[in-house]
Amino acid sequence: MTDEPVELSPRSVFLLGFSFEIALVFVAAVIGLLVRGVPFPFQLSFDWEGLAWALGAALPMAASAVFNTSDIAQRIGPLRRIHDRVKSILGPAIREMSGLDLVLLSVAAGVGEEVLFRGVLQTVLGAHGLWVSSLLFGVLHALTFTYFVLAGLIGLYCGWLFQVTGNLLAPVLVHALYDIVALWRLQKRFRCESAREESASAEAEE
Repeated sequence: MTDEPVELSPRSVFLLGFSFEIALVFVAAVIGLLVRGVPFPFQLSFDWEGLAWALGAALPMAASAVFNTSDIAQRIGPLRRIHDRVKSILGPAIREMSGLDLVLLSVAAGVGEEVLFRGVLQTVLGAHGLWVSSLLFGVLHALTFTYFVLAGLIGLYCGWLFQVTGNLLAPVLVHALYDIVALWRLQKRFRCESAREESASAEAEE
């Protein structure tokens, strides 16, 4: 027997992540049934108004994803620590995933997390739903304290979108698009960093 940790393949990490996000829909359905008597006590309809809101709201979110994964962000201590934490846990998997895997994982997160946190929890918790669901969203993303704060703010933003539109479509699309941009940028950065590390190691051996 060995005490060495088992390193999952990128495919296994993708399948686990995708399955977890989709499972959140079923968790949300159970909560909805128990509290409101219906599995999904919210509106999710595909219409032009919802798409317009999603497009407009996605622009600042995409910009923040680009900034948070930029060279400038790597010189800011708290943001650098988020990068290092994500890299230590998911770096190899993100680096090796296909573009389709990144998109599917992002869409699954957008659907699963928004259905649970915004669609169900924010709805059933009433007047305090926006704040409580955003806090829980931040807590469950707390890889670092800064990541907890950023995730909580994203939760507030998506919750606000849900409130003003009355439709879960915009938060789902905004969340998914944010994750697509962030994961794609992280993948490029992790691949570049891996190439530099391999080059430095090869030079050291010569």
